[in-house]
Amino acid sequence: MKRFVFKLALFLVFTCVFYVGTILIFGLVIPSSFAKNFNYFGIRGFTRKRFNEAKQVKNVDLIVIGSSHAYRGYDPRIFKKAGISTFNLGSSSQTPLQTRYLVNRYIKNLNPKFAIVDVYPVLFGVDGVESQIDLMSSGLMDKEIVKMSFDINDITLYNSLIFGIFNDTFHLRKQSKPKAEGDVYVPGGYVQSYENLKFKKPRFTQKITISATQLEAFKKTLGYLKANNIKYVIVQAPYSRSNYNSYTNNDEIDKLFSSLGEYYNFNKILNLPDSMYYDDSHLNQFGVNVYNAKLLELLRSKGDLTKITMRNQE
Repeated sequence: MKRFVFKLALFLVFTCVFYVGTILIFGLVIPSSFAKNFNYFGIRGFTRKRFNEAKQVKNVDLIVIGSSHAYRGYDPRIFKKAGISTFNLGSSSQTPLQTRYLVNRYIKNLNPKFAIVDVYPVLFGVDGVESQIDLMSSGLMDKEIVKMSFDINDITLYNSLIFGIFNDTFHLRKQSKPKAEGDVYVPGGYVQSYENLKFKKPRFTQKITISATQLEAFKKTLGYLKANNIKYVIVQAPYSRSNYNSYTNNDEIDKLFSSLGEYYNFNKILNLPDSMYYDDSHLNQFGVNVYNAKLLELLRSKGDLTKITMRNQE
């Protein structure tokens, strides 16, 4: 029996070492385009650059949190002209699980008085794997990231996590810069693009689903903002009409978010032409200019920016 246990233990150790070794070799040699269960090099949207900058920024008036709709939808230059300093904590496919992590990590240094919580309802129904890999491959690797990865429980995450830990420690492979035609990073976490919507994806009617796990994480983030005396507004940025109209329960989604705080669905406030979209889900710079101006006008009319104005007058 002892001999069997010893052999079993030896086999398990060998298996673990072999598995880790395989992941490292795979990550070093195999092109990322061939990786089905490994995606450490899937970085895009200037996430690493954004969060490296976030380490250096302190005491802004306003933060923006959310997915690519956030980092492509709120131009800090427009807010600066209105006398408001901002930083954008958006990241690709960011779900409420990652939002909660990022707010907890950066809120003390940024020390905002106001938060725009951008919501893309579709992401409330996904597991968060894509967003988690985006954060890990951008250098965000700590105990909380590891714990979140185990909570999500996906083989792609485990493989990416193993390689990420070794890569961050020993710098095994350099990441290539994100390639996106026309994309320009703007200090403050924003990504500018003047690209136009060239074609519409075929859209079929579907229902948005809300994961209980994601909704709970979202509520905890809102609670954290309240606890830190940070006023927030929940906003759904506009996306192409064909995309928005493909969802059958938009009114139900609006009701949910309205129950959680001040909420505005700009798909119902603005009706922008396709020429103002980067693709069928994101605004381009022309659309951002119109959207941000309207948003600022609305927030001023509601008195939401009073705290910011008071702080800047001190």
